[in-house]
Order: sequence, then C-alpha cells, then structure tokens
Amino acid sequence: MNIRRATLEDSAGLARVQVDSYRAAYAGILPASYLSHFTYEEQAQDWRAWLCSETEEVLTLAETDTGEIVGYALARPSAGEMLPYSSELVALHVQRAFQGQGVGKQLFKAIAEQLQQKGCSSLMVWVLEANPARKFYEQLGGQLLGAQKVTEGALEVAYGWAAIESLVCKLNS
Repeated sequence: MNIRRATLEDSAGLARVQVDSYRAAYAGILPASYLSHFTYEEQAQDWRAWLCSETEEVLTLAETDTGEIVGYALARPSAGEMLPYSSELVALHVQRAFQGQGVGKQLFKAIAEQLQQKGCSSLMVWVLEANPARKFYEQLGGQLLGAQKVTEGALEVAYGWAAIESLVCKLNS
C-alpha cells in the first residue's frame, strides 16, 4: 500500500472512494434520498476545485501497487469551536474491501504526522454516533469530547487526542 499526498489527477479516484464509502458506511444511518445526491461526477469536480485551491488542509490517499485509490484522509490545522484542539481530522474513508487491513491506520498516522509538522499539538474528529468506525478512534485512544446534531437529524460525537506526539508514537507501535 502506498500512502501519499493527493494530486489533481487523483480527483476521480477520490470521488469514487468518497461516494462508495458514504453509501456503504452511512446506509441505515442517513436517509437513502440524502446519500443518493452524491455522484461521482459532482464529487470529482469538488475534488478538482479543492486540489486547485490554496489551503492549509492536508489530503493524503492510499493506493494499491497498481495505482487504485482505496482510501483518503483529509484534515485541517484548526479545530474551530473545539478549543483547545489545534487540528481536526475532517474525513477518513477506506473502500469496504480494504477495511480491516491497516489502511485507515496508515492514513491516520500520515495525517497526524503532517499536522504535527505544521505545528499542531492536538487532534480531534467528529464521527456519526451510529457509525461503527467509532471503535477505530476509541481503539486509538480517542477521548469522547461531546456531541452535536448534524445533517438529517443524525448525532455526531467528537473524539480527541490531547497530544499528537503521543498519538503518532502509538500509531508507530
């Protein structure tokens, strides 16, 4: 598995992972009518626009040896209203066929290291309460920080790591 920063040429692959992941992970959590609005074409255009913009956010992807994009992680070096956390993991998605193989952990490690290099000292993430991916963040030592209502009335919970340095050490072990 190759973990690297995303480029403009990756837009279609990122869109495929995003749409497929949304539909698989959020089925039964968010309404099908909401999930059906996400299309490969629209998301690819969104990724092209994002990759052409100047942003402090970091986007890392996972690709197979044959170049197939199978996951990505997006983070920003600020956490908005979740002070004192200095950065936020915005999204982490892995194609279902590649889950449970360490891809998510590799992506999370790469993002945490990049945020640490940008001077961030802590990290947080929002995840849908009904999403089984919560266990992933709990296993990595994320501390439950709070909850909020989001899209379509779903509840999101926040997890945080007070020290990125400790998180990176744990991810390296």
